[in-house]
Amino acid sequence: MNIQRSQSLNNIINEKLGRIIVASNTLPISITKITETPSIGSPLNASKEIPLTSSFGMSEPVRDNGNGGKIQVQISSIPFPIESALDTLMNKQEIEDWTWIGWSHVELPEEDFPSLERSIKDFNNHFEPIFLNEHLVDGYYKGYCKNALWLLLHYQLNFVKMQSEWWDDYVVVNQMFANKIAATWRPGDIIWIHDYHLMLVPQMLRKLLPLEAPIGFFFHAPFPSYELFRILPNRKEILKGILGSNLIGFQSFEYLRHFRSSCARLLDLEVHPKGLEIVEETFTHFTKLQVYPIGVDYNDFVKNLNLPDVASRIESLRKIFKGKKVLVARDRLDQIEAVPRKLEVIESLLNDHPEYHGKLVFIQIYEPTVEEEDETEEQKILHKTVNEMVGRINGKFGKLSFNPIEYINRKVTYEELSALYKLADVALITPIRDGMNLTSHEYVVCQKDNFGVLILSEFAGAARCLGGAIIVNPFSKKEIMGAIIEALNMNGVDKKLKHQINYNYVLANTSSFWGKRFLCDLNEATQQEVQETRVLKANIPEIEDSYKKSKSRVFFLDYDGTLTPLVRLPSQAMPSKHLIDTLAKLASDPKNDVYIISGRDRVSLEKWLGHIPVGMSCEHGVFTRPPGVNQPWVESPNAEQSWKETVLQVMQDFEDRTPGSMVEIKQVNLTWHYRNADPDFGQFQARELVAQLYAVANKYPLDILSGKKAIEVKPIGVNKGEIVKMILSKSSPDFILCIGDDKTDEDMFKVLTNVPSYSIRVTADLKESTKAKGILESSQEVLSLLNKLSSL
Repeated sequence: MNIQRSQSLNNIINEKLGRIIVASNTLPISITKITETPSIGSPLNASKEIPLTSSFGMSEPVRDNGNGGKIQVQISSIPFPIESALDTLMNKQEIEDWTWIGWSHVELPEEDFPSLERSIKDFNNHFEPIFLNEHLVDGYYKGYCKNALWLLLHYQLNFVKMQSEWWDDYVVVNQMFANKIAATWRPGDIIWIHDYHLMLVPQMLRKLLPLEAPIGFFFHAPFPSYELFRILPNRKEILKGILGSNLIGFQSFEYLRHFRSSCARLLDLEVHPKGLEIVEETFTHFTKLQVYPIGVDYNDFVKNLNLPDVASRIESLRKIFKGKKVLVARDRLDQIEAVPRKLEVIESLLNDHPEYHGKLVFIQIYEPTVEEEDETEEQKILHKTVNEMVGRINGKFGKLSFNPIEYINRKVTYEELSALYKLADVALITPIRDGMNLTSHEYVVCQKDNFGVLILSEFAGAARCLGGAIIVNPFSKKEIMGAIIEALNMNGVDKKLKHQINYNYVLANTSSFWGKRFLCDLNEATQQEVQETRVLKANIPEIEDSYKKSKSRVFFLDYDGTLTPLVRLPSQAMPSKHLIDTLAKLASDPKNDVYIISGRDRVSLEKWLGHIPVGMSCEHGVFTRPPGVNQPWVESPNAEQSWKETVLQVMQDFEDRTPGSMVEIKQVNLTWHYRNADPDFGQFQARELVAQLYAVANKYPLDILSGKKAIEVKPIGVNKGEIVKMILSKSSPDFILCIGDDKTDEDMFKVLTNVPSYSIRVTADLKESTKAKGILESSQEVLSLLNKLSSL
């Protein structure tokens, strides 16, 4: 069933997508400096190496040692998941082309950059390299990316280091990428940016490219909780940078939730079910958030296992380890992988279970991410610790002809890695934090027909995907040991069942499936936004022309979010001088009747706008006064208040239990505001409050309104739509303009559905249902329109 789902995805692209511009920290090539190489770009004679595909963009730069020599360029034997996805889409003619912009990961004198760039493009014309000097490599990559971001994103707070100079270099490199992308982009291209190295690029591109340029961002690494992320001094700049994207993808919902929570708390953004609304000074933008678990291209592993050399190596290894159970682990040289704890578990297992002596082999592949001379002090200590532990355990439990731990501290060839995956009875993958960890997927593919058992950390993204794995807490040595014993003693039926669950998932959710889903969603989101903007955007010239030709006009204008931006405290929403002057000018025209129809209390509206000859309706229609100065207020006949004391007690209880919230007591209506509360807790409490209020509404005739960070209760039959009906019943205008920004204004739009009028919703979420006939994106656009009309 899952495989059929993957195949059916081929039908979701109804038209060929344009060129895909990929931007990442790393180009999918290996550049090796060999002094005796006759020419740049010659193939290596050495064995092929497989990159750590679960660690996107983590390869270290090759530094010029000053000894001369030429540069040799080699394409990685295993394509990155992105490259695999793009190649598949190209082969199926579902995209026009692709270009990959990335750092070459080689440090050379700047005078050598042009020749190396030509060589890379000759090697593969899809690649557009970016070159960094030694200073930027040390500050941007080794400093901010590796010693700050990488460790923080993986919850290694004790090791995080920060320097302001590193941040400056990070900004410089991100701008270099943005400039390169902008110079490469042409209309129809889709931009796809990858991972934490380039988090500022989306917003930078918004300043360089048209607003309709599609920009997607995929977060390969885990995104930490708000409590950790807010430690970064430049946290707001980073969030704003990523939010320049139309679509942001994450490996799991947990990471999406953390990102959304950080945006709501740090940037005070409106959270929608599908994403976030970002209000800028001149426009409002909507960023969609979605989960896209990455996968591997299993075909490469399947083909590799059938190669004669690999099959021979598998048989050779089986003879070496005949009669023994084999565990395999593959990790990087860093704190994230928790290799020492894994070795402690093996030592405890052999201590407590002598029956495994001579019958259990643990193959630990510990691949260095840097050259030994470039290791940090932490890495040197870690390296030394692992070496000493391996020596101690082998000395204690080994024999002359046998060691319980086979320690491989080097890059492993593609062929040997596949053979080890195929050989192993158990894979032990226990990082303390990882975005996905594709080693688990690779092991599952290679275990076809063997049904090896996968032990997986609950803190790896893959734990949410591979339901047949034994999930463990990597901080619990007891739990890991128990999982190993369970795996070693599992019967064949259970092993086959668990493996089949994992295998079906990996085959269905390949890198191609992942890439296609993301690009299709990005294309759809962008096209829908452009299309709906074209259809629903308020036609300003038409409104102006109709205004000039009309003889009797009426304006129905909401206040908060329409005439003024939304603010944290209701008392701070005072009108600007520009707004007051514009309304006064409109109201002074004898052809115009201007009404402010708001949920505001009467005192506030009179204080701010009472000196202007405008009509006003407050508390969603409870009180109304006609246009003019010092006009009498009329109370709605439906404004019954017997319910008020009961509802007030409920709201005040929630005010006490929700820090940052407040109850606004109006003359009739009651409103509970939670804009200043913790965003997640505020939303949770709002749902609870609404549930309790509906119980009260069963006893009293009440309407419960869920607005923007507010819950309002008012008598039933009192709403803005009724006020519009009442006003229109007493006049016959030939020009009607109605503008509002939230659900409470939909009552006005509904009344005007079949009436010749211009009804406008102020919103950035163009997919939100509305009865309005047009949209404007911000209160600034509303004020600009009213100012134009007042000058006609």
